[in-house]
Amino acid sequence: MDFQHSHSDNPHTSAIHPPEKHRIQESNLNYSNEPTPTRPLSNYIVHCHTPFNAEPQLPLLVNSGQITPADVFFKRNHGPIPDITLDDHKVYIGVKQNPQYYFNAESPAVEWKQLSMHDIMTKWPKATITASLQCAGNRRDGLAAVKEVKGVIWGAGTISTAVWSGPRLCDVLKDVAGVSSNMLHEMIRDFHVSFEADDHVHEDVCYGSSIPLRKAMDPAGDVILAYEMNGKPLSRDHGFPLRVIVPGFIGARSVKYLQQILIQPQESMSFFQRQDYKILPPWVNHDNVDQSWDTAASLTEMNIQCVICTPTEKEVVASSKPVTIKGYAIAGGGRAVYRVEISTDGGHTWEPVDKMEQRPDKKSGMYWAWALWEKTVPRMNKSTEIVARAYDSSGNVQPEFPIWNYRGVMNNAWSRVHTLPVLQHHM
Repeated sequence: MDFQHSHSDNPHTSAIHPPEKHRIQESNLNYSNEPTPTRPLSNYIVHCHTPFNAEPQLPLLVNSGQITPADVFFKRNHGPIPDITLDDHKVYIGVKQNPQYYFNAESPAVEWKQLSMHDIMTKWPKATITASLQCAGNRRDGLAAVKEVKGVIWGAGTISTAVWSGPRLCDVLKDVAGVSSNMLHEMIRDFHVSFEADDHVHEDVCYGSSIPLRKAMDPAGDVILAYEMNGKPLSRDHGFPLRVIVPGFIGARSVKYLQQILIQPQESMSFFQRQDYKILPPWVNHDNVDQSWDTAASLTEMNIQCVICTPTEKEVVASSKPVTIKGYAIAGGGRAVYRVEISTDGGHTWEPVDKMEQRPDKKSGMYWAWALWEKTVPRMNKSTEIVARAYDSSGNVQPEFPIWNYRGVMNNAWSRVHTLPVLQHHM
């Protein structure tokens, strides 16, 4: 395949470079061109308008079915929504070698290659996967109830599922960057793939993140460069014209507005990889957090999660009628949700759900999408605490209580809802 690449007699220079970026102060970020008219705000709990961060109402989320419509899918942003033109957008791909693979100690400059959106949409087969994305801060409100946390105080709605389409990243990296398809190759074992967005955020020059190269190159890892969502071009809110989809990982790794891909011997240097999205030790707080980031691992796979979506907290339900409990469950790393259990007495006794549906990927067989479940109970005669918990196929189970961390991530404690039954009188 032919791609535009650098031509230079000097091995330490490159004729093609990604556009130079400069950090913009938060007060100078421009929110005047947001896609506000396309947002059905009645579907959402809006936590912040600039940047726009919103989660769907839980009953709407679960009742929308296995595939979440784009106008219900949660919205997570760190800055203004860029307005990118499809025909003008370029994606830059490079490899930064580790000096240990060379005879001298000087690391060579990156040789960049450039792809147009037409290249990405026509030069490789279009793969289609169904995958759930979940913000690492989903259910942060449960940790904020324990002690102060840093971040948007999300409820349990920052998870959604879509059908994503685009080329597999492993195919693109093999053809454009010459990465070996041998999964035992030392580069695949040791290196990372960093992603940068064509946007502006107040925490850094742009949004960035990375994943291990072995995840990117694994054909069963199903990492794709998506330009379609639910059979249509990505909307601006969801990453137009191109985003990475990293199924089974926290949503922060599925970078939107993708502009740069760099294979390198270390994780991304982005704020969002180095100083965010980590489970910090319980003794870390606002006063000592700056000294603690480098000691914690960057989050990758999601943990086992299960949430009650209906009834909602303190909802009044008829005491003499059956009540149907609905919710979702998800496991990270492509693992299946093995079992969901429900308790209507605060966790003293448990029963399996009546119905649970989770579909594996047709090609890889991995479980990238959530399981939706239901349980109907005959009646609730008094104020009741409904509790749900899930197990995955590796035997992982949710903890009974929240495990607090200052960043407020990965809360997967038992899901609890208190209902208020009302006695129905027959005339």
